[in-house]
Amino acid sequence: QTIDEVTVVLPLDPGTRGKELDVQIKPSYISVRYKEGRKGENKPRTIIEGNLSDVVRRDESNWSLEGGAMLLILQKTRNVWWENVFFGDDKIDTTLVDSRRHIDSYDESTQAAIRKIMFDQRQQQLGLPTSDQILRKKGANLVPPLPPGVEYIDKETLEKGLTEV
Repeated sequence: QTIDEVTVVLPLDPGTRGKELDVQIKPSYISVRYKEGRKGENKPRTIIEGNLSDVVRRDESNWSLEGGAMLLILQKTRNVWWENVFFGDDKIDTTLVDSRRHIDSYDESTQAAIRKIMFDQRQQQLGLPTSDQILRKKGANLVPPLPPGVEYIDKETLEKGLTEV
């Protein structure tokens, strides 16, 4: 699992095709069955069925067949580590889960906050001022210089100019 999704791998009978399966993915329930009974069986066999330990995004979850197995990829509604996939299953040791995410997987504001924290930690390790300390030192110089012939217009002046047009 990752913080966003849970992947479940289910072994299938050799030669099983997708059209032979009945797969139901609901927000808190999963069912995977063969549509028809296999040779020597009276009724269709259930591969897996149960209530999930948390809720998934049904429309964003999917499944595929690869190498004689089914991969169920369930998109979580909450970014939390699941202790188990189905109620009653053995607990997953979440300390063994790789919890690293690439910074590009976050939105721009979160990326900026992460970069600021990383910069500040590095500055502290080197005994240098943090970004907040640098900005406080500069004080009034927070507004960058403008090219010649360009000036800042405050909101009041801008609104006044727009009403005159």
